[in-house]
Amino acid sequence: MSRSLRLSLADEFVARHTCSPLIWCVTFLLRGSPPAADDLRGRVAARWGRLERLRRVLTPPPGTGGAGRHRWTEQPCFAAEQHVVQDPAGLTLESWASAHLVRPLPPERPLWELRLMPCPAEGGYGLLLRMHHAMADGQSAMTLMRLLLDGPGNAVPRPRRHPGRSDPRRVVESFMEPGLAVPLPRGHGPAHDVAWQPVDAGTFRAARRALPHATATTTETLMAAAAGALRSCFGDPAGWSPGRVRGRGRVFTWIPVSTRTAATAEELGNHASTLRLPLPVHLDAPVARLAACHGLVDAFGRRALDLPWQLGRVVSILGPRAMDAVLARAMRPSHAAVGCTSLPWGHSRWYLDGDAVVQVVTWPVVPPVGCCSFVLSHYADTSVVAVTTHRLPGDAGRLAKGFVQEVARLAESGVA
Repeated sequence: MSRSLRLSLADEFVARHTCSPLIWCVTFLLRGSPPAADDLRGRVAARWGRLERLRRVLTPPPGTGGAGRHRWTEQPCFAAEQHVVQDPAGLTLESWASAHLVRPLPPERPLWELRLMPCPAEGGYGLLLRMHHAMADGQSAMTLMRLLLDGPGNAVPRPRRHPGRSDPRRVVESFMEPGLAVPLPRGHGPAHDVAWQPVDAGTFRAARRALPHATATTTETLMAAAAGALRSCFGDPAGWSPGRVRGRGRVFTWIPVSTRTAATAEELGNHASTLRLPLPVHLDAPVARLAACHGLVDAFGRRALDLPWQLGRVVSILGPRAMDAVLARAMRPSHAAVGCTSLPWGHSRWYLDGDAVVQVVTWPVVPPVGCCSFVLSHYADTSVVAVTTHRLPGDAGRLAKGFVQEVARLAESGVA
């Protein structure tokens, strides 16, 4: 028997996003022969069948115009044969992910799929997990795959390190500061685009040591490299034509910060706060950009991470229309043109019936028009950056290559 549940505040805000279809993907490359689809379905049913989250169907608001709220309809079980799908060989992992980022999931059933594809050119096969963002966030993907695959005991996702200070005023100030959109030439129809590049793990560690008196965090290095990639692709913001750029100020990025604790580390859903931080695209030197990013996240604090959701509760009391107005502002490229996310998948390898996972690529949802998103995935001894854009064709590839080049430039400046 099904039951109806109200969405959490975080889930409701995500579900109301208008940049459809709001799907994220993770691709896994494994060495070996692909399993039979029915065997994979049996494993999924056995290991994921008890998870209530994966049995929920998203019900849209009643009426027209989105004046109501979404609901979850929880089913007694999910049909593994509908959610675990085999695809024919022939696509690259990048093309495979690109197609499924924009292909809507069937709305009459839970909004997730696990797809299987032979990859003979890579000497193995791929798994692709895709899910509507209202169902879960990136850390949920790590929990799901830990349950599905065979891995070491230390593969349990750890709660994120939260900023140590506490200055909630900074959140309000950062949300109110004017932002700058990245130029998008007129007369060209924007479209979604994806690209990925491997990032040498040793080079990235050296890049973190580029500051003379401190070691930068992974997120700070990610932000600095993204800023450098934007500058290498689109130039100095001082030269951006006012006629082509909406808004004045600095280029901002969204930084998600997990709010999970040790007790909730494995909970599925959306459990994160989001910070809006400036990217130092205006600075010319790589080390100067890294120095500008250093300490930005730590300047907030745990209480500050709670503030966006406290404000969100106030907005939700005003009703769905108020929530939509807040989201409309948040999705403007002049408010935040970039997204930067880091996902640590663990230092030890995972396996599927003895077949080793050799690569993990996390693909962010397609952002609003004019925007781009970077996700850095660390797995075992590999690192990969994936870029999703809603701009001109080729922008994702240019930004991904620019990101890798920026990491190398930082590493060359590093202090041993």
